Amino acid sequence: MHRLILFTFCLLCLSTCDDGDIINVDLEFDGNLEVCENITSEYIVYDINTDPSESLSLIFPRTADDELLFNPIETPYVRTYSINGGSVRFNYRTYNQTPEFCNSIPDPDIMILEDYEANGGTVTAIATFIDSDDDGIPNEDEGADPNGDGDFSDSLDTDGDGIFNYIDRDDDNDNVFTEDEDDNEDGDNNPFTNPRDTDGDGIPDYLENDDDDDGTPTRLEDEDEDGNPLNDFLNDGDELPRYRDNSTNQAFGETPLRTNFFTRTITTTFTIDNLGLEILNAQFLDFGTYEETITSEVFDPNE
Repeated sequence: MHRLILFTFCLLCLSTCDDGDIINVDLEFDGNLEVCENITSEYIVYDINTDPSESLSLIFPRTADDELLFNPIETPYVRTYSINGGSVRFNYRTYNQTPEFCNSIPDPDIMILEDYEANGGTVTAIATFIDSDDDGIPNEDEGADPNGDGDFSDSLDTDGDGIFNYIDRDDDNDNVFTEDEDDNEDGDNNPFTNPRDTDGDGIPDYLENDDDDDGTPTRLEDEDEDGNPLNDFLNDGDELPRYRDNSTNQAFGETPLRTNFFTRTITTTFTIDNLGLEILNAQFLDFGTYEETITSEVFDPNE
């Protein structure tokens, strides 16, 4: 997102303005934040311009709770920080050339020309994602943390494979991913809101390992034994694959369960209230957004 931030500079000194000599300078930051990942003790979140060379940066401790801002279990995940000039700092700086923020060894050719540090303010960081396992069903509808107490260890695991539904791409271990067991009549790609129930027994296909109730598990109606029952049909031109066609119940070899992994896009926004930065003519700053797509740990349900 393109943002324009208006700063007011004092010409004569850093701490006070003299005789009203003020100039308005437009500093243009795009709000697309970056994060230094290679520092173990703290996070540095920053926005940087190259022409002119300038930056906004936020530093705060790196603890287990803070790490969840970039890989949260629940959504939204919220953290607040008080800018104190110590463990939590916010700066606006200008340079003689564009710096490399995350270098462990500073470049001796880079000089800080101006350095303005905030003396107060409240930072609110909010990390969000839509769906932990990207199967179209929000966590709360997959039985994640049913008691709402922050303990996810009692979450629902329909197929008993040790992988909770909210992080399981195949909730019933039938080798048809949950995201593919949706009628999707409303176009929202969410199997929970429009569950397909092939055999009409009241159990959605994505939670049932024999979708057509023909006595043969869906996973075994995989004629080519490629681990994907979606592409196996009794006859060429059939609309229903074997696992949804109760006119056939032939069982084939037991193929391994499909590997469970997924990608998840995390969006973390940072705003600052009551920002005590002398050059900023505002009390609220929309600092920006950091976005990252992560790949989950690979779970092997066959083990």
